[in-house]
Amino acid sequence: MPVFDNHFHLRVDGLAALAVKQFVAAGGTHLLLTHSPYPDLPVSTADDYRQAFDRTLQLAEVARREGAVVFVALGPYPVELVWIADRVGLPAAREAQMAGMEVAASHVREGRAIALGEVGRPHFEVPPEIRLAANHVLEHGMRLAKEAGCAVILHAEDPTETTFQEWAAMAARAGLSAEKIVKHHSTPIIAAGERTGIWPSLLAKEDTVTAALAEGTRFLLETDYMDDPRRPGAVLGPATVPKKTRLWREKGILTEETVRLIHGENPKRIYGLDL
Repeated sequence: MPVFDNHFHLRVDGLAALAVKQFVAAGGTHLLLTHSPYPDLPVSTADDYRQAFDRTLQLAEVARREGAVVFVALGPYPVELVWIADRVGLPAAREAQMAGMEVAASHVREGRAIALGEVGRPHFEVPPEIRLAANHVLEHGMRLAKEAGCAVILHAEDPTETTFQEWAAMAARAGLSAEKIVKHHSTPIIAAGERTGIWPSLLAKEDTVTAALAEGTRFLLETDYMDDPRRPGAVLGPATVPKKTRLWREKGILTEETVRLIHGENPKRIYGLDL
């Protein structure tokens, strides 16, 4: 039976291969390696994004050598919009992120990635013009995802049913099914996800998962492991998803059928994976 971590990062100055080794040793089988910024590779052009995405693809190869089945999501990290705007102004920053989205989509079309992510908007309060620009970039990414036939992994503020409705409407304008939108680091609003089409991806914490199961099984599990040497084990450690899945199975919180859905059928529905 697969054990799938839906949101996992690696860095060359972090544990890298050792983190994946821990994941596999705990019983993990599949992970989605999601692009995030690298401190030594600042971005402000399409070529910068190519270089940064190439590193993520190289780290995916490192992870595969440890025995995991590794899928990749690529995209311009939303908070970078703020950082780039501070250097070159907001219009240029928006264009840079749109170009980064194009580069990421080309990797999907050519089979090196399966999703655009994590993309979206800053998770903290920003001026209205920043939020508007971020939404513009996101909707552009949704149009590209429609063309490439892939999912979109959202980074944004903690969601409510209202924000799920907003993103579903955005996807509709782009011609993309809301069933292809995954809200990473989501609150456990499973019923709202069912009503809007958006998929919640939840941190593998017992209180979060228990709350989610009260509403259904239409969600994914993640660690959002950052591999940041300044924050060891943040957000959750690399072995958390397989360890917690086994523990919750033993405690009766998860059934065998629920494990099969969360780790197998749900990723298959979203990403088209054969796990």
